[in-house]
Order: sequence, then structure tokens, then C-alpha cells
Amino acid sequence: MTVKPGCAPVVFDDLAFSEDFARTTEHGRKIATDTRTAYERDGCPIDHLLGCQEQAADGTDLPTCVKVYLPAPIGNFGMVFTIKHQEGKLVLVYLGFGVRHHPKGSHALTVYQIAHRRLHEITARDLRGKDAPEQ
Repeated sequence: MTVKPGCAPVVFDDLAFSEDFARTTEHGRKIATDTRTAYERDGCPIDHLLGCQEQAADGTDLPTCVKVYLPAPIGNFGMVFTIKHQEGKLVLVYLGFGVRHHPKGSHALTVYQIAHRRLHEITARDLRGKDAPEQ
């Protein structure tokens, strides 16, 4: 992947993206698709990235994660990424897409709750892999 200057490469998980795509609105699907296309082609503009709270009031814990508001600069949707080292460079790895904040009383997951769940699943899987006996 060749990224534009001032952008970071992004890696998408097709299964996770499909899950998020299925749970959003038609408007959300357009934003998600357009954003993914642009990020896969050009990378994510670094000046759009914001740090996530490590321990937020909603119970989410997203250390080493960054987010973008969509549409930029302050849209109602967002994407969350973790930062990984792959093939000698840092890349943004997709954790989730969705609404940033729902109305009070809503039981729908926010993008932060989706990303929290996935991040902790990845961390647990990585730890199990490191602790697994060699064959």
C-alpha cells in the first residue's frame, strides 16, 4: 500500500467491517464505505486522528487506540483503530465503526464499546497464542 504524505496506512478486518456495516444505517454504510475506500487508497490523514480515552466514563478502555470522527471533522460516526507494528512499519488496524454517542436510554453499542470488545478479544487471543505450548 502506498499512502499519501501525512497519512498513515490502515488495515481493515473484513469480518469486523462487515459486522459494523450490517448494524448501521444506510447513511452510515455510505460513510463507512467511502471512508474505507479512501483509507485503503491513500491512508488515514494523521491530522484527523484523536487519542481515545484509556478509561472512559462508559466503562470502555482503549489504550493505544486512536479515533476519527466521520464525516470529518466532527461527524456523528467514528472509526477506532489500534496501532500495530507490521512488516517494519506502524499501521492503523481497524477495530470498529459506528455511532459515537447514542441518545440517553439507548441500548445500542457505540463505536467505542464495539472497539473495546474487539481490542480485548484480540489481546486475549494474542496472550493465549504466546502462552500456547510449542508443538
